[in-house]
Amino acid sequence: MPTTIDTPPSLRALPMRGLLVVAFAWFAGMAAMALVVKPDAVVIFGPADRMIPAIIASDGALLDAGRFHVSARTGAASVGSLYAAGAWLVWPIMARGCGRG
Repeated sequence: MPTTIDTPPSLRALPMRGLLVVAFAWFAGMAAMALVVKPDAVVIFGPADRMIPAIIASDGALLDAGRFHVSARTGAASVGSLYAAGAWLVWPIMARGCGRG
């Protein structure tokens, strides 16, 4: 029998659901911003071995690369072409000192 201080199981899962909604909104918002803003520099999440040739072919400049991320000045590449090359997410680099020189 529940007492007044027991929390129902449905309410215990509520904070986790809220965190998932916030995380999804953040990731989706950043990805949508890259499509709207047309940034000069981006961070690309996805297999680097497929992203680097796409950036070089579009006359972009590679800034940094890891196993599943690439930072680059996009040059003539559009965000859509990076998604077509297999990018999972493309985020704009908005800070002044990061990726712009």
